Amino acid sequence: MVLSAAAAMALGFGFLMLAATQLTASFLIERRAKENLHIVDEFALAAAPLVGGFDAEGIQALLSEQAYLHAARFLVLSPDGTVWADSLSSLNGLRLAHGEILDLKSGQANLSQGLHLAGNSWIGYYASTIVYDRSTIGIALMSTSLQDVFDQLDSIRQTLFSDFLLALLLAAALAFWLSHLIIRPINELNDVMRAAGREGFTVRARVRGRDEVAQLSQSFNAMSERLQNLDQMRNEFISNASHELKTPLSAIKVMAESLLSLETIDDGHAREFLEDINGEVDRLNLIVQDLLTLVRFDGRQLPLQKEYLSLGELVFNTVSRLAQLARRAGVELKLELDEALYIEGDPLRLSQAIYNLVDNAIKYTKAGGHIWVSLRHEGPNVVFSVKDDGIGIPRAALSHIFDRFYRVDKARSRATGGTGLGLSIVQNIIRVHDGEILVDSIEDKGTTFTVVLPAAEDPAPYDDDDEAGGNPA
Repeated sequence: MVLSAAAAMALGFGFLMLAATQLTASFLIERRAKENLHIVDEFALAAAPLVGGFDAEGIQALLSEQAYLHAARFLVLSPDGTVWADSLSSLNGLRLAHGEILDLKSGQANLSQGLHLAGNSWIGYYASTIVYDRSTIGIALMSTSLQDVFDQLDSIRQTLFSDFLLALLLAAALAFWLSHLIIRPINELNDVMRAAGREGFTVRARVRGRDEVAQLSQSFNAMSERLQNLDQMRNEFISNASHELKTPLSAIKVMAESLLSLETIDDGHAREFLEDINGEVDRLNLIVQDLLTLVRFDGRQLPLQKEYLSLGELVFNTVSRLAQLARRAGVELKLELDEALYIEGDPLRLSQAIYNLVDNAIKYTKAGGHIWVSLRHEGPNVVFSVKDDGIGIPRAALSHIFDRFYRVDKARSRATGGTGLGLSIVQNIIRVHDGEILVDSIEDKGTTFTVVLPAAEDPAPYDDDDEAGGNPA
């Protein structure tokens, strides 16, 4: 960055310095030329009567006066360029062929100028025609050193170059400072990332300011926090899954060892042990199936067989399967369907979600309690709800009930045969159908689960004979 900035400044300032010196040189030389052309023109006017009157002494006196006054050399030439008089008296009689003289001889101009390098010095030549009695009778020539102009230009160049070096140093220092300001937080963030790789996702980056690096640090912190939470959830999941699998395995192990320890066993005891072992195996199988379902949801590998279906009919049929279970628990099931509502979804997975919600309500509602299952249309959505007047859920537990293996009452959950995965599966089923599930509960008063799904247009006229409704219990 520093080298690039320095190179850009060098090129830019070099171009500006070249342009500035050229403009300054042009200005100074043109201004001096304008002054000197005026002087030589005045000299030609003063010399005209002297040349016309062949006053040699007067011409020489005028030459000496002008040379002294303007610190320059003055000459009077014939129209063909022959020197008639020289303020230094060294070129008398010589014919000069300078460009300025040739311009006047050709009649192209009355004034002419030019630059000539004499040794290491620049000399300016300025010529004017001498007109007397409306006729050109000679040429006035003035030569003067312009070295002071070029010395002034050299001084300007040196000053500009010094200023350029100073500006370049200041720019380099500024670039180093800015690069340090930019790179330091990036290096700090890089160090934090390396530390996170070594120590885990508990490391956080320091956020300073509101620039892009600060936003990157905030994003890194948010990502680290999410990964830390995921890692914690993974550890809890493994711990819970291990515990859930270990419980039936331990029971199977104990019952199997009991059978092996008996020398003789009657058929009744053997059958009782085998039925218990079979029940524990079923429980293991249920846990494994639920785990596989969740893994497929996480990996987006659970295939959905979506179709247009009547959600009212699906709810009615699913709840009807649970009517016998509700009667045995002493719970009254009430089903309220306002109208036939259609959605696009997988009937098997949606039935699983409905079953889990209603089954969960039955398990946690005391004998004599009630469960209301309703389905209604709200705007572009279909709203399905399961409400009970059961034991309810503590407010502190509401934010965790969809977590895997989470149980509000672990003893009661295991007694009812739950795996702690049912609500998590329900949430994933609703999510892949572009819906959402909400829960509201008051402890000892009851719980309401509300599922919101996007409605679909009725693919066929609704048959009133198939309308779901009534009380399947």
